[in-house]
Amino acid sequence: MTKQNPILNTDAYKMTHHLAYPDGLSKLYSYAEPRKGGRFETVSFFGLQMLIHDHFLMPITTEMIDEAEKTAELTFGTTDYFNRQVWEKVRDLGYWPIKIKALPEGMEVPVGNALFTIESTEPWFATTLNSLETLLMQVWYPTTIATNSLYIKRDLQPFYEQTGHIENLPWAVNDFGLRGVTSLQAGERSGAAHLLHFRGSDNMAATHAIAEIYGLAGRGMSVWATEHSVATSYGAGQGEYDYLNAQLERSDENTTISIVIDSYDTYNFIDTVIASPEIKAKIQARAGRIVFRPDSGDAIEMPMAVIEHLDNVFGHTLNTKGYKVLNDNIGVIQGDGMKRETIAALYSRVTEAGWSADNIIVGSGGGLLQESFNRDTQRFAIKASYAERADGTTYSMQKNPKTDSSKASKAGLLKVVTHNGKIKTICSQASDDGESDDLMRLVYDNGAYYPENFEVIVTRAETF
Repeated sequence: MTKQNPILNTDAYKMTHHLAYPDGLSKLYSYAEPRKGGRFETVSFFGLQMLIHDHFLMPITTEMIDEAEKTAELTFGTTDYFNRQVWEKVRDLGYWPIKIKALPEGMEVPVGNALFTIESTEPWFATTLNSLETLLMQVWYPTTIATNSLYIKRDLQPFYEQTGHIENLPWAVNDFGLRGVTSLQAGERSGAAHLLHFRGSDNMAATHAIAEIYGLAGRGMSVWATEHSVATSYGAGQGEYDYLNAQLERSDENTTISIVIDSYDTYNFIDTVIASPEIKAKIQARAGRIVFRPDSGDAIEMPMAVIEHLDNVFGHTLNTKGYKVLNDNIGVIQGDGMKRETIAALYSRVTEAGWSADNIIVGSGGGLLQESFNRDTQRFAIKASYAERADGTTYSMQKNPKTDSSKASKAGLLKVVTHNGKIKTICSQASDDGESDDLMRLVYDNGAYYPENFEVIVTRAETF
């Protein structure tokens, strides 16, 4: 990754705004929200702490200022638009002259509510405050991914409650997505967001980020798993027996292992290799679970067919809820073509056929962290809503376009409250009318940073 310069983590045009605002502006206050009309009716708020950690905890240096000034000159053809004086003041302060209040991460929030507010704390920084919008807007990404994973979890919960064991739900969806995202940083942030609601992950960058930023090691967990380079290195025919024997003999018999089975012929591998007396006996003697992974074919019908072929080899029993469970601690993991819609469809197909949800888990890559997600998925926006001038004048600000009322913004100083059991955002200057206290808490205040541990955030995500 390139060396970070927080001054440059913005849109170029925002460098001109210190010259564009009204004279005498001494305070600016903005807020972020997922506007109504997006894919989901609520969001699982997450990731602001990652942005603060990565960008607002490093001091501004003269080297950064010089670099930003040169970049501005190359961008605009002049240095007149670069406010060097402001950034030298930030450098001399040793911290960012801003205050950020935010809803607690992990909280589920109805769309149309403020997620966080940011305000300038020095008069000379007011016209620079909204240059931070570009960076802070990136909270849309981990929040949207966390929201998608939350809704997947809700989709799957009834299957486990009705046909299996609910304690298996946190392991139902595994993050296979690190290789498919646009950058390592994207993988860290989106993978951490998924781990807010699930435990299974091969995204070690995300697990590391949670440890570094949120103070919890080991949130993501994985297993011994093969891929096609392992399987095909043994070759076809006898090599398929050697391949499977090697995994059974070399792995800890008490741990879970995952075996890819479609390198040549999925059904033949089950019916001939797995079903061979020697290998079948080794599987039956093993305490740890084995999940077999088809990686081609129809994403719904193939895993269903694999369950049926495994049933022919090992048989099944009925659990206390009357659903079939494969014998000998085996199952299926589907890692191809999985996203929210196909995950739910697969579980529906399996359970409708009389099989417990305990027989199957999934892995998801692009469909979990990348596919079809953008800022407009939840219609994220950051807008200024309040300002002050040096003469003591205070005024609310609001965008309200006649051509699209859904883009109307909020006005004034804001707080988020619970009223009659519902979350809503109100103007804090107005009478509370018996409203509860502000749900937003101070996260950053003139260099003071107030992070939360991931365990606290997970507990909130599970119980709020």
